[in-house]
Amino acid sequence: MSQDHQTQMKVAVQITGIPDDIRVTTPAANQLSVSLSGKGTSLRKSGRRSGRSVLQVNYDLFSSGQGHAALSTRRLMDSVYAMLPASVSITKIEPDSLVMRYALQQSVTVPVQMGGTTESLDQFFVERVEFKPESVCAKVLLTDTLPRYVVADVGTLTISSDTTVVTVGLKPIPGVLFDADEVRVSVYAQQYTEKSLEVPVTGVNFPEHVTLKSFPSKAVLTVWVKMSEYDKIDESDFQVVVDYNDIAGRDNAKAMLRIYSQPASVRNVRLQTRSVDYLMETMPY
Repeated sequence: MSQDHQTQMKVAVQITGIPDDIRVTTPAANQLSVSLSGKGTSLRKSGRRSGRSVLQVNYDLFSSGQGHAALSTRRLMDSVYAMLPASVSITKIEPDSLVMRYALQQSVTVPVQMGGTTESLDQFFVERVEFKPESVCAKVLLTDTLPRYVVADVGTLTISSDTTVVTVGLKPIPGVLFDADEVRVSVYAQQYTEKSLEVPVTGVNFPEHVTLKSFPSKAVLTVWVKMSEYDKIDESDFQVVVDYNDIAGRDNAKAMLRIYSQPASVRNVRLQTRSVDYLMETMPY
């Protein structure tokens, strides 16, 4: 064991401290083959490290420019020597330098939007959608167009309760790297039911001295309301009208009805009474 011998060892390479504005396009070698010379005892110690040794090289040691970064043979050997007993010599190292290519990139924060379609069961309708995280960091090459948002694609999502939560992947964008692979999508919905109402017919845009009488005096409409608001929504929340501009100067027997106002929270408002007979009474000045 006191005589000089030669052996080889494999050293895994890990490059650390790569700046955020650097995108490695062609990585450096991830393993070195090192030929060693030295006393048997020292080589045996080195051999025990073979396959387990990881050489961590900080990016700051590389010389870089114009998309090319390199670690010289001298610096590489110094780094490997630091892992070996003092009596061991390196006779050969392959590759004899670390070289990689890179491109410059920028980081931007972009919001998440839902992609895909939703289908409703039992008249559930989507009220709002929340994402966690709400936005992600995107790393984009300087030569590429910045994305305005990233899509969380839910495919076809069936809504059958007031809360639906799914975890989905982000839709890839060529050349863009995200700091998250997936997001949690929470879809909040409300169940609606149909309600029928009789709403008084009134006139709009009539001259002050002209009044309207309609037959019937009330119009039937149907509307979808939230189950939680069923007892709160009534005919006073709606206005069904005859517009004077629709009938003035016309010899029509019937007047078409319009929905003039309605609550923002209702859906699918439909007039079952589409027209009425009417009289216009002129009041004396």
